[in-house]
Amino acid sequence: MEELNKNHILDIAEGLRLIEAGVEKIQGTMRDLNAKSIKEVAEKLIPIFKEDDDSLTDSIIKHIG
Repeated sequence: MEELNKNHILDIAEGLRLIEAGVEKIQGTMRDLNAKSIKEVAEKLIPIFKEDDDSLTDSIIKHIG
C-alpha cells in the first residue's frame, strides 16, 4: 500500500461525510415510514422493483449517477 497523503485523507473524510449524510437520510425516511429495520424496508422495495417497467430503476440510476 502506498503512503497516505493529505489528498487521500481528505478524500476519505469526504467519503465518510457522505456515508453519514446517507445514513441520516435513510434513518429519517425510516422514521417517517415507522419502519423498524432495513429488512422491513427491503421487503417493501423488492416487489416494487420487480413490478417496475424500468422507469423507476432508470430514475434512481440517473439520480445517483
